Amino acid sequence: MRVLPISPRGYCHGVVSAMSTVNRCLEDPTVPRPIHILGMIVHNRFVVERFAAQGVVVLESAGASRLELLDRVDSGTVVVTAHGAGDDVYRKIAAKGLHLVDATCRDVRRTHDEVKARVASGAAVLFVGKAGHPETEGILAIPGVILVENLAQAQTLPLPAVPLFIANQTTFSIKDIVPIVAAIQARRPDAEVGAEVCDATRMRQEAVVRDAKEADLLLVVGDPHSNNTNNLVRIGREVARVPTERIETYADIDPAWLSGVATVAVTAGASTPTDVTAAVISYLRRYDECGIPDAGKNCGSR
Repeated sequence: MRVLPISPRGYCHGVVSAMSTVNRCLEDPTVPRPIHILGMIVHNRFVVERFAAQGVVVLESAGASRLELLDRVDSGTVVVTAHGAGDDVYRKIAAKGLHLVDATCRDVRRTHDEVKARVASGAAVLFVGKAGHPETEGILAIPGVILVENLAQAQTLPLPAVPLFIANQTTFSIKDIVPIVAAIQARRPDAEVGAEVCDATRMRQEAVVRDAKEADLLLVVGDPHSNNTNNLVRIGREVARVPTERIETYADIDPAWLSGVATVAVTAGASTPTDVTAAVISYLRRYDECGIPDAGKNCGSR
């Protein structure tokens, strides 16, 4: 069985920067304690667990907004995650006298700046994104932004009679953005488009389309909360048209998936730790070498 690691995969610059920011806080005794992260610093439980083990307080609760999570913090430091936050969150952090550390991804920050500028110019902004995602939550805090989640909404949503600007969540699927934007422009040809998936997300999606077609099976390593991971799964299935499974670790691999597989491709979401993906690749190579579904065994002991 051939193992095909797809490149690029795994950590993007925004994730590396966010993690480095938290590590610097931990190393700096002058940073007020306790250190809180406003949500998952990146959408991967292994990253979150590693920081929690070092005493970082991760504030995360299903359905709770960033503003609501701040109600749990009375002192210390608040780290804004790579996904960014709305101005209302920053105002509340300042009002509570908390120390702010901002780990917002530069691509997300660029989107915020562009959307604010367009709204200030009198335009309405249509934001293509996923409801409930922290990046979307931050953008929707800007007055004048309308969320568009899917093609059906793009075709039927009432459009304001003012200039329109289209932006999008940086981790959204290229496959989904193109028809959504086309549907809006079919109704409003004058709508300006700034919609752009961040380079890291785009390159990982394009690599799956390009390389996974060679495989009989694609494994996407990542957290179920990771939007870019889930989009890689969809692209593998719907664009590359190869059987695709999402896993968190090699322990999630069902040996039945590998039956009759000549080539298995492996990629990973932009927030997946490198060592976790490396363990998956190592397992698959040992599986092939030893013919046994147990990465803990070695061939020489049989």
